[in-house]
Amino acid sequence: MSLQAKLEKARQSETPENRAVVPLIPPTVNVDLKNIQGDVYPTFAKKYEGFLFFTIKDVNAFRSGLRDFRSSITTSEDAINILKQIQKARLANIENQSKDLANIPNQFNIGLSRAAMDLLSIGDIVDSDFKKSMLEGAKTLGDIPAPISTGQKFIPDWDQHWMDKENPIHGVVVIASQDDTCYAAAIQHVKDQFKTSIRINFELDGKVRDGELKGHEFFGFLDGISQPAIRGLVNPHKGQLPCDAGVIIHGTPGDKIQRPEWTRGGTIMAFRQLQQFVFEWDQFVIEHAINRPGDKPGEGAHRRGAKMFGRWQSGCPINLSENHDDTKLGGDVERNNDFNYDDGKDVMKCPITAHTRKMAPRVNPVIPQKHLEELLIMRGSIPYGEEIKPEERRGEVPEKDRGLLFASYQSVLGKGFKFIQEGWANATNFPPGYTDPKSLQPMGEPGFDPIIGAATGAERLRFTTGEDSENLLRKLDMPRDFIKARGGEYFWVPGMAAIDMIISNKPMPSLKG
Repeated sequence: MSLQAKLEKARQSETPENRAVVPLIPPTVNVDLKNIQGDVYPTFAKKYEGFLFFTIKDVNAFRSGLRDFRSSITTSEDAINILKQIQKARLANIENQSKDLANIPNQFNIGLSRAAMDLLSIGDIVDSDFKKSMLEGAKTLGDIPAPISTGQKFIPDWDQHWMDKENPIHGVVVIASQDDTCYAAAIQHVKDQFKTSIRINFELDGKVRDGELKGHEFFGFLDGISQPAIRGLVNPHKGQLPCDAGVIIHGTPGDKIQRPEWTRGGTIMAFRQLQQFVFEWDQFVIEHAINRPGDKPGEGAHRRGAKMFGRWQSGCPINLSENHDDTKLGGDVERNNDFNYDDGKDVMKCPITAHTRKMAPRVNPVIPQKHLEELLIMRGSIPYGEEIKPEERRGEVPEKDRGLLFASYQSVLGKGFKFIQEGWANATNFPPGYTDPKSLQPMGEPGFDPIIGAATGAERLRFTTGEDSENLLRKLDMPRDFIKARGGEYFWVPGMAAIDMIISNKPMPSLKG
């Protein structure tokens, strides 16, 4: 694209047009953007992101600290204005003017666990799955059991600070920044605001990868491509999956659950620290490479990975380019979601167990389209850990801890993260309704999601099907997990009106009856 074309394209949009969630300005749905936290919608623009997990030590002092911190919380309106600033800065850069992204404000959000809500006498947000912590539900999520786990008492193999009974996780502060110096100052700002009212138990720091790896997770795939286009709030890219605002945000159009008025503008955040085993992934796709005549070195391994993921590393869907990566298509936000899974014949291209297909089926022979829309989530993830060194990739030294700090937002856990993990990723009978076009045999047990699907218990052998286009029923065994949950929790991310009620200690009762 010429310089003039880049300038013209940048001038046509108030916010960056190459991101997955482009705000519709002005919105065409009745939603108060001043009452929603900004990472929920439109999601934070960031290069650095941190998650500070804390315990409330003094309830009254916490309310006072929250009062001081309140003006720092980034609303949806604020986040959109920051996107506008970033767009102006990028336009200035294209025009060879000096514009420093370090001047972009830091962004902050806050969430509270169910334990914190009990401590603060906050009622029920009407979500049965939220009444349990993620730790209590780790078994059904498929997390790896700890060596001390027993049949009577399941204990996940998590980092100990996630399970510290002396310092339970009451909340999380999310910090996003464009600059490492500003990020360090933002962490100190949180500590200064809350003072001794909280104990920061630990923090997890993420960073967008540099250069050509920007936007890619550690297995090498472009991440965060497929976000929902919230009707009336998002200017959709071609093929972007739509949903009502109430699928993500409480008390907005499409939220079918009757909740207390104070829940309006809030949502539920599911947070997971996911360690990625890059060496094991690399070895698996090399060992099971799908080679074609004329391939470049390593292309067969990339093809295997694409079959398992549903996209090539560039983001290009294998439905649109089955045999070779198309990097231009992969990086084009108007093309990399502009596809569908048709009538089932495409199973020869994209396995029905491929990660992207398991997580967002788009269409299904037996599941109504409107129901699929209600199962979408908004994601705000970022890589953590150092770049992998050549000697780690070769298996000469132990691999360091690295992976993804995963966050999703949804109105209902049982239709969002929890359902998607347990009912889709881990379910060997999902998706239903497909037949092998060659043998005409039903694909009744297609297998696990190859990336995040988990076999419950200590025996971790998983399988997938559809990887062999000559025999879609042939199983591909995966002897170990490529990803391990190191910990996580569910948080209520309140609207700003609810935060004001918490500060002033106003009653926030459950619904009667």
